[in-house]
Amino acid sequence: DLKAKLEEVIPAELHDNDLLLDTVTVPSANANLGANETIVYLAKKQGEINAVCFKFIAPDGYAGAISLVMGIDKKGEILGVRVISHTETPGLGDKIEISKSKWILSFNGKSLENVGFEQWAVKKDNGIFDQFSGATITPRKVVLAIRRGLEFYNANQATLLATGEKS
Repeated sequence: DLKAKLEEVIPAELHDNDLLLDTVTVPSANANLGANETIVYLAKKQGEINAVCFKFIAPDGYAGAISLVMGIDKKGEILGVRVISHTETPGLGDKIEISKSKWILSFNGKSLENVGFEQWAVKKDNGIFDQFSGATITPRKVVLAIRRGLEFYNANQATLLATGEKS
């Protein structure tokens, strides 16, 4: 259920609107998020935008595409990331799921401002994020996709925040 996933990545105290109804569609063909356009859900409290969230894809996981949703506060820090769907190997790559491991929580609070570009990688590639024993490709591709998601947000931040304030 999309609404439940959105609520996992956007804390309730940051919004009093219906995230599913308060959206803006942003061109994303060049962002490598898995779609030509991305629906961005706006989290508002008393009409003021506090955060956004959107779905995106890590197209090249070990066993195929990994569908994710990410919440980002208006400063560009990650509030949460969750896996929506994947076909990764049970017992190895499926540790990207919150129900299997807390690994996905390691992105909370991270941004392009507080983590250097080269650090957006797994430790095996000299980054700051853990990989899984026997399954490096899956976390590697998720980390890269999350960085691309942050880059998409940063590139569209002014437009998204201005759009959010108008409605």
